[in-house]
Amino acid sequence: MRRYWKSASFSLLIILISAFVVFNQKFSIGGTEIGSDAVLGLKLGLDLQGGSHLVYQSDLKDQEGLSIPPTGTQMQALVKTIERRVNSSGLGEPNIQLLGEDRLLIQLPGVTDSDRAKSLIGETARLEFKHRYTDATDPIDDDINQGIKLVSLDYYPDPYTTGDKSTESNTISSDSKNDNNTAQPKPGEPEPVAKPIGIFVDFEEESYIKVKNLHEQLVKSLDSPGYDRLQVEISGLDENKRFPLLGTFITETESENQFSFMIPSDYFKSLEEASTKLGNSINFELISIMVGQRDEIIGLTGEDLERAYAGQHQQTKKPIINIEFNDKGTKKFAELTTEISTTNDLIAIFLDDQELISPGASKPILGGFAFIDSPNFTIDRVNDLSLMLESGRLPVPIKLIQERDVDAVLGADSLSKSYYAAGVGLLLVVLYMILYYRIPGFFASMALFFYCLIVIATFKLLSVTLTLSGIAAAILSVGMAVDANILIFERLKEELRSGKTLTMAVNTGFSRAWPAIRDSNVSTLITCLILFWFADQLGASIVKGFAVTLSVGVIISMISALLITQTILKLAANSILSKLITLYVPAGRKDLM
Repeated sequence: MRRYWKSASFSLLIILISAFVVFNQKFSIGGTEIGSDAVLGLKLGLDLQGGSHLVYQSDLKDQEGLSIPPTGTQMQALVKTIERRVNSSGLGEPNIQLLGEDRLLIQLPGVTDSDRAKSLIGETARLEFKHRYTDATDPIDDDINQGIKLVSLDYYPDPYTTGDKSTESNTISSDSKNDNNTAQPKPGEPEPVAKPIGIFVDFEEESYIKVKNLHEQLVKSLDSPGYDRLQVEISGLDENKRFPLLGTFITETESENQFSFMIPSDYFKSLEEASTKLGNSINFELISIMVGQRDEIIGLTGEDLERAYAGQHQQTKKPIINIEFNDKGTKKFAELTTEISTTNDLIAIFLDDQELISPGASKPILGGFAFIDSPNFTIDRVNDLSLMLESGRLPVPIKLIQERDVDAVLGADSLSKSYYAAGVGLLLVVLYMILYYRIPGFFASMALFFYCLIVIATFKLLSVTLTLSGIAAAILSVGMAVDANILIFERLKEELRSGKTLTMAVNTGFSRAWPAIRDSNVSTLITCLILFWFADQLGASIVKGFAVTLSVGVIISMISALLITQTILKLAANSILSKLITLYVPAGRKDLM
């Protein structure tokens, strides 16, 4: 009994893992989500949930307008681009297959908005190189400063309240007992934080509207990777201060056409000091907008890119992306790198308005050849980026040659009835096996249940798209799994008839039945391979799904027969059940009694 513990433990481990996978609708492995909202978390195909079926063909042409075939790299780049577009759009998970050398099959299960899908897929990838300014300065409209009516000094209003600034007077009360508006600390307590001081500016109506728009721009920029700042200047008497302000340090007050601008806390210790240094006549001026990050179109696009490919740095051996430009692109790229080489500006590269990477340039690049490196680059990352750059560079024009909106062949009610029918059919097989083969039939039924569990778990882990043809293939593989058990049990009966013990009969029966099981399953796998190849070439997705599902089922049926069924029979042969020899032969046989 002990010599079978390894195979028994391994079988039990596989069964437990399969049960976890099947009975958990959704779960994650290494950040990858497994499962779906369908029954048992399986991925259903077009014929089970409906969707869009589209076939595209490459429309590449040479300079003379003659059609030319695309390369394999170009088609792979096209597949990756379309897959990325559909996934990011929320349309669902596409099923994309290459048909021959120049056609593409795209299936979108569950997608009913075919017009949006066609619009998204049919667009040629747009690759753009932009000049990213990281410290630019935009001038302020002179009309804003000319529209300043009144400038006064007071405490900056509380941003968490409305109209916290006193509207009765914007003048300073010199007899205030505590013009910092803070309580005096007790001995041993830390100094309290002084309330910030602000410059209150009244604008004319036209200038006020422009300042309001400017303020909205500053606040909005806080949500971007870089943020804009407004540079202002205040002066009075012998004091002159210039400082930048974020949008959060500018507040519209309750007074009509008035804004308050916070003065940095280290400029003045108190409101009284600020009043003394600036005097009663305060000058205020908006100087410029300091742009945190701004992308400018320079006319350098994917059409100017000759090629992009992954490589390794000659010295560091780290992965890099090599890029080469054509004559037109070389000139534009040289101008760009010359301009940014002495600054902190970057080259922002976008594919379909999504940023891929934003490298800098330490010196002018005049030859049209460059490489992009990064400490975060991996081989996979470099290959993916190169492929995306290539897909934007191609471009690969495609035309729609076939379109079909697929309705679900089986509705929810029909699908549930199909599951019910499959369960009834499986139960009838189990009853027949138990009534005819008795104890081995009972063990075969257990193995058959575990086989179904493992098959469903495998489909789920491999994200196999289950279609009607796939269900048919799965049912066929169940029949083949039963057939393997029948071969084993018939050989077991012959060995018992020859006078061998149950343990010897089990071992010999398996060894002699294995060639027949192996040959039949291998021939089936060869047939599946042929079906898959022809379906892949002809675009027959139904046949392809049948071949994949059947091959998976056949492989698991062999493993189930050799591992699970054999383990159960060997354990039983070394237990008290070994004394019930008559229950190991088909019903009605009297020759072993």
